[in-house]
Formats: sequence, structure tokens, C-alpha cells
Amino acid sequence: MTETRPASDRLADLQGQDLEQLRDRFWALARRVVEPLAQYAAEHTTPSIERSVLLRMGFDSTEAGELVDAAVRGGWLGDGVGGVLRKYADDHGMTVREAYRAMLGKDSPPVPAAASAVGPPLTLRPDEPLPVDAILRGLDGYRPRRRGWSWREQGDSGSTTFHYGQSTKPLKRGATLQAAEYFAGIDPQPDCAITAEIASGRFEDDLRRMRMAAWHGADHIMVIRTLGQSHFDGLLEGTPEGIGGVPITRKQLRATRRALDLVEDEVGRPINLHSYVSGLAGSEMAVVFAEEGVNGAHQDCQYNILYRNINPLRSVVDAFEAKRVLADADILQVDGAHNANSTAVRAWNIFPELMVQHALNCVMSEIAGMRRDRIALSTVPPTAPPAPKIALDLPYAVALRYLFDGFVFRAQQNTRYSTTNAHETTVLHVLDTLISRLTSADIQSTIAPDEARHVPWHGASVEAVSATKQALVGLDGLREQVRFDEDVMGPRIRDLIARAVLMFEDVLACGGYFAALEEGFFVDSEKYPERGGDGIRRFRAGGVGVDTVVPRSPGYSAPVCSHFGRRTGSGTAGHEGCTLCDDNLVRYIDELDEDDNVLRRRERALAAEPGVIRPEAEHGADGLVTISMFVPLPAGKADAAALKLAERMNLRDPHIVDRVVLHPAEGVQFEVAGHTTAEVRESELPAAAAVSAAPSSPETVRTSLSPLGLRVVGATLGNDEHSVGLQEITNIKHQGLEWFGVTCANVGTSVPVEVLVEQAIQQEVTVVLASLVVSHHDIHRVMMTKLNDVAVARGVRDRLVLIAGGPQVTDEMARQCGLDAGFGRGTRGVDVARFILESVTASERAVSLR
Repeated sequence: MTETRPASDRLADLQGQDLEQLRDRFWALARRVVEPLAQYAAEHTTPSIERSVLLRMGFDSTEAGELVDAAVRGGWLGDGVGGVLRKYADDHGMTVREAYRAMLGKDSPPVPAAASAVGPPLTLRPDEPLPVDAILRGLDGYRPRRRGWSWREQGDSGSTTFHYGQSTKPLKRGATLQAAEYFAGIDPQPDCAITAEIASGRFEDDLRRMRMAAWHGADHIMVIRTLGQSHFDGLLEGTPEGIGGVPITRKQLRATRRALDLVEDEVGRPINLHSYVSGLAGSEMAVVFAEEGVNGAHQDCQYNILYRNINPLRSVVDAFEAKRVLADADILQVDGAHNANSTAVRAWNIFPELMVQHALNCVMSEIAGMRRDRIALSTVPPTAPPAPKIALDLPYAVALRYLFDGFVFRAQQNTRYSTTNAHETTVLHVLDTLISRLTSADIQSTIAPDEARHVPWHGASVEAVSATKQALVGLDGLREQVRFDEDVMGPRIRDLIARAVLMFEDVLACGGYFAALEEGFFVDSEKYPERGGDGIRRFRAGGVGVDTVVPRSPGYSAPVCSHFGRRTGSGTAGHEGCTLCDDNLVRYIDELDEDDNVLRRRERALAAEPGVIRPEAEHGADGLVTISMFVPLPAGKADAAALKLAERMNLRDPHIVDRVVLHPAEGVQFEVAGHTTAEVRESELPAAAAVSAAPSSPETVRTSLSPLGLRVVGATLGNDEHSVGLQEITNIKHQGLEWFGVTCANVGTSVPVEVLVEQAIQQEVTVVLASLVVSHHDIHRVMMTKLNDVAVARGVRDRLVLIAGGPQVTDEMARQCGLDAGFGRGTRGVDVARFILESVTASERAVSLR
């Protein structure tokens, strides 16, 4: 019945209720909205559901598609294609595969090819690239070694210096934050999973990016689908190249899961693989995910309906089947409500609707058999500066966690208001992460700071993961020190929940969920109950996949596990089994397109000239680079100048990816992307230096070096009055050698070489530092050579470590002049301290071996 009182009066009544009353009413109304949808789904079927049944019976996607197409043409889809096939087989004393061929009038089956040998177990060393070609071999014989979602293992952070209240066990291997060098190299891992979103179009390149992301702390790898896959009524197979994402196929998933097995072993932590179970093939995709060891999935029929214009009836019916499969496979499900934030004209107004969308999906999932700890809300703080973000978003975040206690929170970072400016976007995402720490997050998702420019590049994906880890670790323990003012927060929370309750009441009053869709209730730009009239309208008689839902007949049967809804029979798989019970029944298709596949792309890559190195950002050897420049011209002229300058730097197809007007009359700061043709051959490069076994962080260097009690003497040689460089390297204030426990004596400037060596002898030092700034007529080379010669002549060369430094000095040059090392521009005290430690340690080892 339609409510006649003004919405403002009804809202005031709801705002007068206490929070517990509002919460109870919210969930009661959500269930009333969803129960008719579940009943409808239980009594209907679709081509996707029937194909998913056949997949579970051991057929591949092409076979399933043929039989379901025949059922659609023949009008018997509603009888249950798998059940009809099973009955035909039983009636004729056949296997289901023989029955399949008989029903389609096919000849005798070809002899199936034997599975390829998987080969010896693959291994991965940190100093070796990912073996992509080895991963691709023998995939038909590979099976996932674990299934279902995995959380980080709780435990001590591994730090003896600091206490962390929100950390998990450290990685076996991985990258620390750069600032960790000042904190003894510690690498605390946050308590929540960290997501890296991966989308380049070529999954073989994405495998490498996944490894990089995991090395920096990601353990939830979300693979974005190629443009248009939602509208494909059936499964894709093989490895075609995608646009804006990757075609999600069985082979792609299998290769990815196999690669992540190696990455898991490398970093010492489970890595969850995630993608999308949505679109017209959602039910089948859920089965493939379960079979191939995928660990997480987006599944929310509202995403299909609102943002992909897939028929509402088809979306709802397919969703319940997909959710049931995901539930039994222990796959974490993430909803799609955050897309309302990305789509709404004024995203700061949609808080009540977001609560409603989350609740609809949660109730659907529970009815389908999911546990609450496998149902995740994809929640995004909807606003961004210059709006008062925390004041707006924090009450919503608190209200959401109060309403949805017991469910999982996947905290997404804001994309609606991300800009092309990487700095501004990173600040926005740090504020999002602050809200996660002020409330809670089980998964902290990341968005690459360059997403608004292009498909995210390798480096940007890693930057997003590192920035999020840095923020989470830095905010550890915040909730213990902060309390919300209930007098301020309480009324705001009550108002948001009251508006969501009111929206549910009106959805029911207008005739239920489908009617509300047709009236444009969702993604309206105003704050409910206000309506701007610009909501998305979707109709039961419209959208992609319309008229593909059919009622289940009284004898409908589906002889497989994990099936939702009404059917006859026991619901077991029968004597021939089900792929979710017997992994050996899973059918694998390698490639369907002879040209558009990973093998052809790899052949082309391997056919390129070996040993040639090109920079890359998105795909292997793509030559993509970004340059930063300031152009001192008014804004109107600066763009053209920036592009012209980039062209003259030999960049092909240059384009501006970000511009900041520092002042309209003074100039513009640009970032320009383009393709460079520059390349280098490995044969031109010097031999890689051996990896040092010495400690890397300043603190660990100090711990090792300070007890040795070393003495250093230094001077600026020749007729050179410069002293700043030597002071920087030795003084304690600038973390020079004194900070590392080394006693330093500075002889002065314009010091003769003989005097410096004499001082070294008298003071019984271990290390001599020679500062050389003046370099005209190669005087710096002359002085370095003379320092070595005088030390030899005095008979002390073997016991002294001779080091030179200066703006024109290189290590190679110093060694050519007989010294032990040379340091140039940008050298810090820790660099010299580390070398001294290595030299002394090597000398001690040499003595011990004599």
C-alpha cells in the first residue's frame, strides 16, 4: 500500500527511534524486499544456469553451449538441460557423454587427447624473472593446490623495537618501505589484506605485475575484465587480448593461479586471486572460478542491472545460482554497491542508497547459502577534498559498520573524484585509508594514482600498494587513542540509517524491487527521500538478455551439486559425478583463436632481437615513458610547447597526462607520456655488481660498524679550499660517519697528499678520505693516483682503505687510480659507512682464511 504521509514526517518519526530499533527494521525490510526475488529465482532458469549445470557434469563450454542452444530452440530449457540429459542416458543405458552426442546427432566421439605432463615443479628465485613460458606449458594437467579465501596469518610483526596492535606475520621475502632503512629494515605487515587491481589487456604481462605487487605487500590480486565481457552470453576461452582489462577465461585463470603459486612461495604468504562473476555468463563463471581455485569474486546482480543494462529478471535469477556455487566453494564475494559512488552526479548524497544496495546483496547472498564472513561490502568513502571529506564520510562509515556488523568490509579507495594528478589522488587515497583505520577494514583495496590517465602502469600499481601499506602501518593503533563524540556523531548516524529505512519502505510501497528499478529509485543525485529525477531506470521487459528467463517445469532437474532453487530428485551428481566433487571431470580448452592468443604474442616477443632492453610501463617492451617538465609560458601556450618539446626529445605520440598551472602568467608543470625508441643492449652494460651481504639500513650498519672502533682521517687535497662535502660525509648531524660510531679527524683543506698519509700513520687509522672538488686539467685523477703511490711508498697501503669523493669522481675512476672506492654526487654518509663495513669485513675474512 502506498504511504500517504509526507516523506518529511515519516523521516522525522524514524529519526526519533533508537539505533537498535532502526537496525532491526532495516534488516526486516531488506528481507521483505529480497524474499520475492529469491522465490522467483528458485522457480526459473536461464541459459547460463543450464550451461553451468553441464559444466559441472563434465562438459566443456562449447559442448554446453551447443546443448543449451538446442534446448532453447526446442523449448525444453525449463525442464533442466542437465536433468534431461541424465534421464536420456539412464533410459538408454549410456553415459551422459554418449547421450549428449546422441541427442545432438553427432558421430562417435574423437579420442580425447591425454593431458600434457605438467613437468617438474616450477621454482622461483628472487633474482630470476617469472618463467612465463614454463607456466604456460602443461596447463591442461595443472590443478590448483588450494581453494577458497585465505586471510593473513595473525602474529607478531617481527619488530623488536616497536609494538604494533594491527599487524600480521612478516613476509619471508619482499620490499620494505624506503624509510625502513632508518628503522633497522623492519617491514611490519598490516592486519588487513591489501588489494592490487591489475588490468593491462595481456595477462602474461599482468603476471609479472602481480609478482611486483605481492613483493610490496599485496595479497589480494583483482583482475579487471576486458571491456564488453559482461554482454557475452557464454564463456570466453583461450587468451585473446583485451581492452581495458583481461578476457577472463579458464586458461587465463589457470595460468594465473599457477603463477601465484610461485609468488606465494616467494613471499611466504597466500595470495588471493579475484575477478568478476557477473554479466550474462555469471552462473558459468562461478563454476569455473570454483573449479580453477579462484579465491574471491565480485557478484552482485545490481551491478549487472544498473551499470551494464542486463535484464533485471535474468540478472537476479543468475545471481542466486552463482552465489550458491561461490558459497560452497568458500570464495569470498564482494558486492558492487561502490559503483553507485562512481556513477552518481553528486556522490555525496547517496549514503542511504548505498546502505540499501549493500543490504540487498547481503540478504540475497545469505539466502543462497553464504556465510557472513564470506560476504564483503565494497564500501567507498564517497567524497573528496575540497569537500569536507572526513566530516561527511566518517559518520557514514561508522553507520555502515554498525548496520553490517558480522559481514566483511572491503574498503575501496575513491575513483569518482580521482584526478590525473598523482599527488592529489594519493592524498585522497590516504584519507580513505585513514577512515579505514578510524573504523575497520578487512580488505583495503588500492587504486593506482594514474588510473584517471590510462590503464594503470606497472610502477603506479606498486606505488598504490606501497602507499596504502605505509598509511596503514603509520596509523596502527589509532583507534585505541581516538574516541568519537557521540553527541556529534550519533544524530548523523541515526539520520543516515533512518533515510535508508525510509527508502526500503518506499521500495515495498511502490511494488518491490523491480518496480523501484522502473521508477528510477537508484543512483539518483539527491539525498533520499529527496529525488532529483535522474536515477537509472531499468525495465523487466528491457535490457540485454531480455526474454531469456523461463519457468522451471514441474519435473525440472539439475543433477549436480551447489544448485539453487526448486528441482526434482535428490540433487546429487549421480554415479558419473560432478566437477565440484571430482576434479578429474573438469574439461579444459586451450585456444580457440589461432592468431589472437598468448602463444603467438610470446612468439613475437621472443623473435625480437635478444638482449635489447626497452623501457616499459603497461606491456612488455612497449617503450612507454613519462617525463616531467616545467614550461615557463602562460597556460594557453604551454600545452603546445610541452608537446613540441616532447617530440624533440624523440617521443612518439606524446600526450599530456597531467598539467598544473603554477601561475597563469608564470608557467605550467606537466607530465607528458609517449613512446621512446631508445634502447640499450645488455652487452653494452657493465657487469652487475655482486649483491652485498652487508647490512643495508643505517641502523643495521651502525650496529655492525660502531663496535669496531674504527678511526678515519680525511682532507681536501691539493689547492682546493672546499670542505662542505667532507663535512657532510663525516659529521654526526647529517648522519655522517660519526653517527655510525666512527672517530673522524679532518686535517683541513688544500692538504698535500704526503701530509694526509702521515696523519693516517700517526693516528693509526683504518680509512683515509680524500675530498676532490676541483677537476680542471684532471687534477682529481692526479691526486688520487698520488695518494695510492705515497701509501705504497710508505709501506702502509695494505692496511689502509683509501676512498676518494667529489662531484667528478666515479668508483671506476678511483679504482683505476689505485684506490679502493670512489663516490660522486648524491653520496650519503651511510653509503661510505656501508662500504667501509664491507671492506673491513672482507679483510677480516681474508685474514682468517690464511
